[in-house]
Amino acid sequence: MNHRLFAVIVMGATLTACSGMPDRDTAPDWINGVSVKYPNDRYLTGRGTAPAVTDAQDRARADLAKQFEVAIQEQAQQSQHFEQTTQGDLITQSLEQQVSRSLLAHTSRSLQGVEIAELWHDAARNQEHALAVLQRDKARRQFEQEIAALDDSANHHLEQANVESQPLYKAARVQQAIEAQQNRIAVQASLRVADPSGQGIPPRLSLAELVRTRDALLSKVTIATSTTDNSIVELPKILGGATAAAGFTVSDADKADYRLTAAAKLDPPLRESGWNWQRGTVEVNLLDKNGKSLGVQRWPFKVSSTTEERARQRLTDTINETLQRELRATLLSFAPAP
Repeated sequence: MNHRLFAVIVMGATLTACSGMPDRDTAPDWINGVSVKYPNDRYLTGRGTAPAVTDAQDRARADLAKQFEVAIQEQAQQSQHFEQTTQGDLITQSLEQQVSRSLLAHTSRSLQGVEIAELWHDAARNQEHALAVLQRDKARRQFEQEIAALDDSANHHLEQANVESQPLYKAARVQQAIEAQQNRIAVQASLRVADPSGQGIPPRLSLAELVRTRDALLSKVTIATSTTDNSIVELPKILGGATAAAGFTVSDADKADYRLTAAAKLDPPLRESGWNWQRGTVEVNLLDKNGKSLGVQRWPFKVSSTTEERARQRLTDTINETLQRELRATLLSFAPAP
């Protein structure tokens, strides 16, 4: 009887070994090397290790994402350097921020196809291992389609610019083409990671040339600036400086194509928990020669400091920084849709 039982056990073990089932005691090839099942020329991979399975999976996804993050950081640095060599300081800062936002926003979308392909438990160390994979071909096709759509969008906006008669509206269409090309930078960075050749699809439009075209158009737009209250003494100077820095030509009211007004509404200073708070809003309104409002934009502000005087100064500085950074895009957004 014992001999029969022993024979059955041996036979069962032999059948199991021949069935091709993985040996849980032997680490799979992807733990310390390249996976035969998921080769580099077909897959992007990431590895994660943790005591819990869910944590190992998250770390594997993060490890795969690093490949995109590195590429995006390199592309952002190249874009910043590119803008610094072709534009002034203010324009460079604005474009850098827009490009960076586009690049960062695209990172999560780049990883939609990531899957946890395999798990392995290291019994000796009581650790869970996870392998995350992303098919290169699938990701590459997605990015190529996005690039094609962005190129079509940029070309469409440039065609619209050609039929516009007013420089402000022309500049607004060119700005839309610029934004499409900025988004393209993000997709191209992701595509170069997914593409085994690392080449991606070179752009057909020059971002530098688009920026130069937009700036040339903006210089032809004359704007008279004014404020409708005296709650912030520095506001007239801030508004005029931000308008000029945005690339527009500041002019007298009788010669200007547009009039840009600004008004500030401040709450009474508040002292709370040892801090002095200053809250308020700033509103700008762009009007044409006939006094018709083309658009209104409001920015809320909330600052604090140890003294009321410093809080007020910080509020003024914050308003100045915001208008320097956002006024150009705001005014261009007022251009009516074609």
